[in-house]
Amino acid sequence: MNSVDFKLGEIIYDEFHIDFSKSFFEQLDSLTEDLLQVKYVDSYLLDLGWYPEYEVDGKFVVQLIKDGNWDAPKYKACCRSKEELMQILETAISFVSK
Repeated sequence: MNSVDFKLGEIIYDEFHIDFSKSFFEQLDSLTEDLLQVKYVDSYLLDLGWYPEYEVDGKFVVQLIKDGNWDAPKYKACCRSKEELMQILETAISFVSK
């Protein structure tokens, strides 16, 4: 995730090792629910995971969690491509950087 500007966010967990030049099948061990977490002010957490975990037909899920309330994300979006993922991350980062 070196190419993403998380603005004032602090990366607190980073196990994102997906290589978009390879198939997801070749990277099953990297397709986990816990890929990346970025902490922001006002108790926001940006969370990125792959769901369902270790499933080649899964998808990336980006969520913005406020005050630890995982049952009601302030933002949630899903995708499978690098381009979509970058757009979704930009949207989420803009939301918390207002």
